[in-house]
Amino acid sequence: MSTSIIHHLIATLKMPSKWPDRILRVQTVQTKLTGNANFPVGSWPANIVTLAQLGIDITAFITAQSAVNSKTGTTAARDAAFMVVKADLEALKGMVQVKADANIPTAATIITGAGYFVKKSKVTIKKQNDALNTEISGTVLLTSDAAGHHEWQQSKDMVTIINLPPTSTSHTLVPNLNPGDLWWFRNKRIDTKKTTYNWSPWVQLRVGQGGKLGGTGTAPGHAGSLPATA
Repeated sequence: MSTSIIHHLIATLKMPSKWPDRILRVQTVQTKLTGNANFPVGSWPANIVTLAQLGIDITAFITAQSAVNSKTGTTAARDAAFMVVKADLEALKGMVQVKADANIPTAATIITGAGYFVKKSKVTIKKQNDALNTEISGTVLLTSDAAGHHEWQQSKDMVTIINLPPTSTSHTLVPNLNPGDLWWFRNKRIDTKKTTYNWSPWVQLRVGQGGKLGGTGTAPGHAGSLPATA
């Protein structure tokens, strides 16, 4: 059975260790998200910090650092203000990752355009119908045993079906799933004028929490081909 290597592009913050550099770093993300066509303000998830609130938190952090420099404020207050900003940027990173996973050909541009750095996570995949957890919590990698353009589907019960975006490849990423949920996935090559293709057998996967090894903590982060009646 042949294998291939793909690179999952992961957004990282890379926060510097020196305080002036940290200020510059958070301001860079703020600037790049402002007016960003990939993240129009009205489209941000409700549970994500707003751009306006990010600006308020960054201002509070800079003010606290200035107070430390002038010896009118404490490092504890500065550290607390910084942790608020860092939490904001980590939450925003999740939003950026979801967008990147849904747009694989332009993922790197989406990530760097939002002010984050790109980390390549190498994944060796076998050409088989499969579902695997990735380093990103709630993001699943689907693969097919056939080359070419593909359609993809997911379902909780193999009855109510959600159609996923088609791809020109034999793999795709499904982001923004809830860790711990059980999902069924399947795929088929896109039909041509001469050939109609069948759907693969369903494969089932419990969505993982992310991390270096993926997985769920109690079960492998890998499904493999299963019969539709499993």
